[in-house]
Amino acid sequence: MSRAGDAFDLCAEPGLAALETARATAAALAPSPVGVEELPFAALRGRVTSSAVISPAPLPPFDHSAMDGYAVADPGRLRHRVRGRLTAGGRGAPEPLAPGDAARIFTGAPLPPGARAVVMQERVLREGDDIVLTAALEDGANVRRRGEDVAAGDALVPEGVTLDARHLAILAASGVERAVVRRKVVVGLLSTGDELLEHGRPLAPGRIHDANRPMLAAILDRPAYEVVDLGIAPDDPAALARLLAEAGARCDALVTSGATSVGDEDHLAAAVAAAGGSLGLAKVALKPGKPIVVGRVGRAVLVGLPGNPFAALVGHMLIGRVALERLAGLDVKPLAPLTAVAAFEQRGPGGRTEFAPARLAGRNPSGLPLAEKLGRGGSARLAPLIAADGLAVIPAGREEVRRGDIVGFLPFEAALEV
Repeated sequence: MSRAGDAFDLCAEPGLAALETARATAAALAPSPVGVEELPFAALRGRVTSSAVISPAPLPPFDHSAMDGYAVADPGRLRHRVRGRLTAGGRGAPEPLAPGDAARIFTGAPLPPGARAVVMQERVLREGDDIVLTAALEDGANVRRRGEDVAAGDALVPEGVTLDARHLAILAASGVERAVVRRKVVVGLLSTGDELLEHGRPLAPGRIHDANRPMLAAILDRPAYEVVDLGIAPDDPAALARLLAEAGARCDALVTSGATSVGDEDHLAAAVAAAGGSLGLAKVALKPGKPIVVGRVGRAVLVGLPGNPFAALVGHMLIGRVALERLAGLDVKPLAPLTAVAAFEQRGPGGRTEFAPARLAGRNPSGLPLAEKLGRGGSARLAPLIAADGLAVIPAGREEVRRGDIVGFLPFEAALEV
């Protein structure tokens, strides 16, 4: 599928950082990844390689048959005398083959010395102890040579890769027993606001349950991260400053939500300063999610997300994850929405790039997916996300969006992957 060209650095509202500028700033605040540790094979899933993993042995480790059939010493000959039987995992060294000899062989069995090809059993006529080929073979046919996949000393997996099932398969096949990976990134999660209650507590007048920490904890529930739940901070600048100072001394990253705007009860900026930290970014040309701040407190990178849940989700997907990826030793990938066609109409987002919940509703005659916007908007609305497949992307500067216009589409699978 084609990609939509982005204009995230264009038409930014005055006084706001363009989206790509914000992402670059977040990356710069984490200039080097966390340290390393050596782990056994069984503990490698989901961890990030800190250097290339080198193969200790060739793969395959020996020449073997790729088919059930007959190994032959002379591929140009049609008649051969069968003088042995070889199976995968069979014990003992196979007997050498002389010209005119053949050996019954099964997939994965070691090739006997002198064998130059394997004929498939479907292309052989058996006449007593002889076989007759229906056609001559090419030299090397149906043979998997030692080291043809990977040579000893080759890099199996490069640096900066999150190890998944594909990587574990080749590491296991090559006999890798241990590997050096990045240690887990310790991420502290903190929500702020006197109105918030822990999940499971009964509601009281004027109070709401905190949705942001459970949401962000679920996104970060991956082997490369260790999440520390810092709870809910009150709307008290001194108390918030103490929490930030303590967490900044033991975490690699702090992800907070709430208190990032400019209201009388938004104390994050003041608390960061009181904790000895600094901010490198505030206010982004993003809708929703304008009041996002990034900075440092102690040894930790700080990502301050808005309090409204959808805005917090978008802010983390687009900006917060960039800092975490750098800490984890991953390359930061450019933001590249898919090309889609609007199945909705609306006024343009002005000077901020808009990300709206959308579902894919078929394709247009040219084969491009149709993106249907869901809900009436609003950074506190969560229900539209349930039916959404991802986010429609409307670049800053568009005066309006009409049905059939080209828009971007960011699938949740790509956006939420960390």
